[in-house]
Amino acid sequence: MDGIAKMPMTAKERGKVAPAKLAHVVLRTSPERTGSLAAWYKTVLEGEAMFENGQIAFITYDSEHHRVAIVGIPGVAPHADGQSGLHHMAFTYASLGDLVHTYERLKAAGIRPQFCINHGPTTSMYFFDPDKNQVELQVDNVPESDFAAYFANGAFARNPIGVTFDPDELARRYHAGEPEAQLLRQRDAPPADLREFPVN
Repeated sequence: MDGIAKMPMTAKERGKVAPAKLAHVVLRTSPERTGSLAAWYKTVLEGEAMFENGQIAFITYDSEHHRVAIVGIPGVAPHADGQSGLHHMAFTYASLGDLVHTYERLKAAGIRPQFCINHGPTTSMYFFDPDKNQVELQVDNVPESDFAAYFANGAFARNPIGVTFDPDELARRYHAGEPEAQLLRQRDAPPADLREFPVN
């Protein structure tokens, strides 16, 4: 399926009134899993609870009062693969160094990504939380000011999926002093097979 990639004008540039930001994500779970889910997000995001009572947790890592909320609702069924719904939520780091640091910190805590892929505009690691919600930790490969030119050059349209990478190899190369710009450049390889992408 062919497509054309472009960076649209912002809603403000088009004279529209749109939200100022995406504020938070709310996850429902069973009451007995609220604590473990909250602990996972606090670990992964280096977050803290603004409020937590065993049934509800509001977690933040910045000046927003909560970025992820978890609500334990009696009767909630366990996760089922292959259902329609949210595929994943994504969090962007300021640099590749921050992403590598986070990968190594989580690996030491026993939290490993299920899938790692350089999408072209981002270098991304996908994790499953304890309820099998998928969380992407990423870094931008292209400065925001260059997105329009990047999408216009046709590279993303030719490969909108990206190519996989080994996170340990990426970390090794980073610590060896290889320039970030080189590490973030998508290698020349066929697009990843979406069937390899974990089902959530």
